[in-house]
Amino acid sequence: TGGRQENFLPMRAGCDTIFCTQAAAQCAEQRTEEADAMTGLLWQPGRLGPVELRNRTIRSATNEHLSQPDGQLTQVWAETLAELARNEVGLVITGHLCVDRTQRADEGQPVLDRQTDRALLAQAAEEVHRAGGRIAAQLSHSGKKAMEAVNGRPAKAPEDFSPEELDRLAEQFRLGVQLCREAGFDAVQIHTAHGYLLSNFLNPEENLRTDQYGGRLENRFRLVGRILQAAREACGPEMALLVKADCNGCGNLHRLLELYQEAGADGVELSGVDFAARAGEKSPFYLQEALRAMDGIQIPLSLVGGIFDLETAEAVLEQGFTFVSFSRALICQPDFIARMKRGEQTKSACLACNGCYQIYRRRPVRCVQHKDSIPQLEKVFGCSM
Repeated sequence: TGGRQENFLPMRAGCDTIFCTQAAAQCAEQRTEEADAMTGLLWQPGRLGPVELRNRTIRSATNEHLSQPDGQLTQVWAETLAELARNEVGLVITGHLCVDRTQRADEGQPVLDRQTDRALLAQAAEEVHRAGGRIAAQLSHSGKKAMEAVNGRPAKAPEDFSPEELDRLAEQFRLGVQLCREAGFDAVQIHTAHGYLLSNFLNPEENLRTDQYGGRLENRFRLVGRILQAAREACGPEMALLVKADCNGCGNLHRLLELYQEAGADGVELSGVDFAARAGEKSPFYLQEALRAMDGIQIPLSLVGGIFDLETAEAVLEQGFTFVSFSRALICQPDFIARMKRGEQTKSACLACNGCYQIYRRRPVRCVQHKDSIPQLEKVFGCSM
């Protein structure tokens, strides 16, 4: 044949050879998608205070429910964190660790105090580092969400704390930070969201105190500020101090972000007090609230909630957020970030059904789509396949 020839890919169909330019075009398109995935904002390095991350992805703190019944850490807890790092997560934040073992949120929540297995704490940090990731511990007090059936005593609301108990609480957070620093963690995140104690203090509808810890936002922030100061002192210059905050429930998000910034936080992750009521939503829950509040805020911000695909993650970064956080997508597929980076998958398989919030009480799994049981869940919650 004369003239210009098409590039083609020979394929066998029976004994005939088919020249398929379409297949060649599809291969080229796939290579382009993989190249685009690797060059997006999501894969650029980022920094939180003194800590540099290999990319802009964060595993938002997600209760693994994998402690012993008494709150002690377990091997499978540490392995869960390492698995995320091996699959390209930039910063792995642990599920919330309770600084007061008498106020746990459920039977599987780990405790961070002098009785904590420091070897397992250090192992988690070492294995995450070996995989190229960074690790933060989320420190929390359950507040009004503490379970009396687990703790043998009632939950505590803001008005239930004496001044001496507030002093003790600040020192419990300080100790937790010290333990994480000694174990080699890169950061700590103070949990001030989701209806736990520090969220209760910030929420004017839940903080009924009439002293210096209640009333206007600056007063409701006073305990948080004391805890951040204690944590900052315990962190030293090598660790990042992070915060998780509600976009709603405090009254003035912009002023709250200013207070975090003034308190020396190296970054704030933004969620919301009503996150659990948004089953089925697959778009960023709090994007508009966060965008309205972030003007003039200099510290890095990350957004969590409703982000399930590469396109949305890139769009969030393009609108000024420094990082993107994932939670349910990584419960469903711990290797989702790695799959996106390799160009194998751009959308999470997560159904956004919120089944993960309770499934472990009925079956020893963390996702309704999972088939393999987790013995530790069976041990703690008494469920079976």
